[in-house]
Amino acid sequence: MPDKSKITSLAVLRGVAVIAVCFCHLAKPVSKGTILPDLFHWVGEYGQYGVHIFFVISGFVIPFSLYKAKYEIIDYFRFLYKRLLRLHPPYLVALAITLIISAASYRYRHLPNPETAVTIVKSLFYAHAPSDNPVFWTLRIEAEYYIFMGAFFVLISKFPKMAIVIGLPLLLVASQTPIINYIGLLNYIVFFLIGTIGYMIYISKKMPLFEMITLAVLITFSFIYYEFPACIAATATVLIILYYRRPVHTILEFPGEISYSVYLIHFPIGIKIINMLQPRMSPSSYWILFFVGTTVCVTLGWMFWKFIEKPSAALSNNVKYGKARTTFKNFSLKD
Repeated sequence: MPDKSKITSLAVLRGVAVIAVCFCHLAKPVSKGTILPDLFHWVGEYGQYGVHIFFVISGFVIPFSLYKAKYEIIDYFRFLYKRLLRLHPPYLVALAITLIISAASYRYRHLPNPETAVTIVKSLFYAHAPSDNPVFWTLRIEAEYYIFMGAFFVLISKFPKMAIVIGLPLLLVASQTPIINYIGLLNYIVFFLIGTIGYMIYISKKMPLFEMITLAVLITFSFIYYEFPACIAATATVLIILYYRRPVHTILEFPGEISYSVYLIHFPIGIKIINMLQPRMSPSSYWILFFVGTTVCVTLGWMFWKFIEKPSAALSNNVKYGKARTTFKNFSLKD
C-alpha cells in the first residue's frame, strides 16, 4: 500500500510547470531568430499552460495539507497567516527587484516609468501586476483561492455530496458571468476544482464513483469553455497526482523545490538579459540567449530560494493549527 502522505509526483509537476512558464516567456523574443523559429514560437505559445498545472496542484494540495493538519474552521485566520508568512515575503522581495530593474531600464532608455506610487501600493496587496513582471497576476488568483478554500474545505469535509451537488454548479455558472471581472479566481475555478476533486478521490478509502464522475464532468467543462491545451494540462496533472506513486530522484525534484522562486524573478531578469544582448548578436545566435537566460534565472532562483524563500517557509512551518497532532508541510504555487 503506497504511503499517501508522500506524493512523489508533486515536485516534478511543479518543476514542469515552472520550466514551461519560464520557457514560454524566454522563447518568445528569440523566436525571431533564424534558428528553429517555429520551435521557439511553439514553446512560447504553449508554455503558458504551466500556470494551469500550478492551479490544479494548488487545488489538490491545499485541501490535502488541511486534511493532514486536522484543520477546522476555527483555524481559518491562522491558515491565512501561515500562507502569508510562506508566500508574501518572497513576493515582496521579488516585487522590489522588479521595480528596481524596471526603473533602471526606463531611466537608461529615457522612457517614462509606468509605475506610480499608487500602482506600487496596489502591488503590495496583489491588486496590480507591474508590466515588467506580468506573472504576478496569478498570485492574486492564488490569494483569492486561499481565502475561498479555508472556508470551502470545511464544507467538502463535512458535507461532501452537498458541496459537489450544490456548490460546484454554482461556482461553474459564476465562472461564465461578468463577476470574473471582480473575482479573478472564478475565471480559473474549474482548474482548482479539478485538483480538489482529485484530493477527495485520493483520500477515499473505497472506490469514489461519485467523485470520479464529478472529475469527468469538470474536465469536460474545461474542454468546452477553455482552451484545449489547458484542459489537457489539467487532466494530465490530476491523473499523474492520483496514479503515479513511484519514487522520484532528487535531481528531478530540484526544479520543483525552487519553482516559486524561479517563477517570481524569471521574467524581469531573463527578459532584460535577452533584451540587452539581442542587439549585439545576429539572429542566427538568438537561440543562445534562450539558454543563457534560462541558466541565469535558474541559478538566481536557487539563490533566492535559499536565502529568501526557505526562511519564509520556516516561519510558516512554526505556525501550528490548534488541534493538529502532526506537522505537515503546506504546498502551493511553491510551498
